[in-house]
Amino acid sequence: MAEVNKAALRTASIACLAIWGVVWLSFLAIRFSSFDIRVIPGIGIVMLAALGVSMLAPIVSTALAGAAIIRNPRQLLNWLTLACAIAVLFGQGLLFFASRWL
Repeated sequence: MAEVNKAALRTASIACLAIWGVVWLSFLAIRFSSFDIRVIPGIGIVMLAALGVSMLAPIVSTALAGAAIIRNPRQLLNWLTLACAIAVLFGQGLLFFASRWL
């Protein structure tokens, strides 16, 4: 079995959080722009995939950060990454449960 670098799990977790942020910023940019994306053919499946990514990214990020802590519990950056991932997970959950469009 290949040895995984101890920082690789943390880096993957941070990458998941970055992807989540980019997707949500693109959602906000689309929401507040005057351009109507509904006229683009095939945009529905792209937006559905982006919504799926934005829902799964915090879960994956939390799992990866937890695995990074199990491998190296003394690293402070691992704990910070886990805290950020959990904050994003709870924040997104609160956003989805508070939204009326669901």
